[in-house]
Amino acid sequence: MRLRDKYQANGQPTATSTTESRGPQVLLAVVFIFLCGALGWMYWKSRSLAVETDSTTLCPTRQAPPALVAILLDVSDQLSEPQLIKIENEIDRLRDGLPRWGRVEVYVVARHGERLTEPVIQVCNPGTGADMNALYQNPDLAKKKWNAFAQSFRDQVTALIGMPDTATSLIFESIQSIALRTFDRSELDGVAKRLVVISDLLQNNPSVMSHYRGVPDFVRFAESPYFSRVRADLDNVSVTVLYLQRSDVAVQGSAHIEFWEKYFAAQGATVQEVKKVFGDQ
Repeated sequence: MRLRDKYQANGQPTATSTTESRGPQVLLAVVFIFLCGALGWMYWKSRSLAVETDSTTLCPTRQAPPALVAILLDVSDQLSEPQLIKIENEIDRLRDGLPRWGRVEVYVVARHGERLTEPVIQVCNPGTGADMNALYQNPDLAKKKWNAFAQSFRDQVTALIGMPDTATSLIFESIQSIALRTFDRSELDGVAKRLVVISDLLQNNPSVMSHYRGVPDFVRFAESPYFSRVRADLDNVSVTVLYLQRSDVAVQGSAHIEFWEKYFAAQGATVQEVKKVFGDQ
C-alpha cells in the first residue's frame, strides 16, 4: 500500500493504518503484563516457601521439626584415636541423614553432683538446597548455610569428645534429663524421636550402682528406689547405641547389653541397633 493510500482525503489516517500502528504497542503491553505476573508469582512462591528461623539454632520459630534426635555423649573416659574417628564418622552420617529442619540436641553424660544436665548443642539442619528451585529460591545460599552448619556441628562435637575424664558416669540420670528437657516438651508432641547413646554403658554412681562390679539384675533394679528416682518417659523413642568397647572391662558383653535393652523397654523405648565401637586404648 502506498503511503498516501493510508490517509483519507481529509488527511486523517484510515482504520487500517491505526490498527497497524498500535499492534506493536499492544504486544509490548501483553508482554509487560505477563512479565509482571510471572515476577509477582515468583515473589509469592518464594515468600510462601520461606521459613522464619532462629538465628542461633537455625530452627523454625513457627513450626515443629519433622524429626528430633538427641545424642548422649559419654566422655567419662578418653576415646582412642580409632574410636574418635569412628564416632565422628557416625555423627556425620547422623547429621547428614536429618531431614531439612530436623532438630538435633547434644548432651554430655552428667558428672558427679549434677542431677539434671542440659543440652550443650541445639541446632536444626537448614537443608543443603538440593531440593530448591533456582527460579524462585536461592540454593547456592542454602548450600553455604548448610556447609557452615555441618562444619560447626562437627567441630563442637569433637570438642566435647575431648573433655577431661571423670570418675563417675551418670548415664541413667542423663537419659532422664533428655526425656524431661527435650522429649517431653509439648511443642514436640507427635514428632518422631530418636535417642543416640555413645557410651560404654558402664553406669558408675559408686554410692548407688556401679557396673564395674558386675551386671545388675534388672528385676531387682526395677523394684529399687533408685530406679524410681532415675526412670524416664521414653514412649515411642527409637534408641541407637554406639557401644564403646573397653577391653579391660569384663562386664561388657551380651548380658550387659540385655540389661540395657530391658531398661529402655521398661520405659517405653525400643533399642533398634547396638553398634560396637572397637579400638580402645
